[in-house]
Amino acid sequence: MQRSSSWRVTSKSCDRCHGETEIKIIDSVGGEAEPLKITLKNLPLLSCGQGHRQFIRPQFGAEILEHLTQQDEPELPAGEEKGLFKKKYLCESCGEELEPKPDHRHTFSIEVPLEDVSPVGVELSMPVYKCSACAREQMHSLKEVRKLTPVALAGAFESAEIPPPPAAM
Repeated sequence: MQRSSSWRVTSKSCDRCHGETEIKIIDSVGGEAEPLKITLKNLPLLSCGQGHRQFIRPQFGAEILEHLTQQDEPELPAGEEKGLFKKKYLCESCGEELEPKPDHRHTFSIEVPLEDVSPVGVELSMPVYKCSACAREQMHSLKEVRKLTPVALAGAFESAEIPPPPAAM
């Protein structure tokens, strides 16, 4: 489930007990904001001898979120949302309306490169909808995914028992 890194971090003490920390790698942890499911793979964190966990740097969670929403998610196949009250979703390729029911769930695998650590693997699992005109499969909309990502990501961090950084509390 978790591995210890071979390098110790002595310049960063535990935010709660001020003990010495070391980098640990969590193999896999997930969070959810229906219908989006996020799984983080090889997530680095700091852990002290008392088992407290924290981000490797205070802005680490925000770095992952920003990379996902600004760089990775816009590259995923997603329709365009139209309508203020009655939503409809149009195919990104041909502009025709997407099927109202999802065809199946699809998992999109992403690697998030981060400074000073190995990339974190991210799996985004969402229902995909098929365009009846061109047969392209895609999520409803990028807007929908971007709205759900922070909640699902926070759930993954909570599952890993990483509290928000002190500045965010």
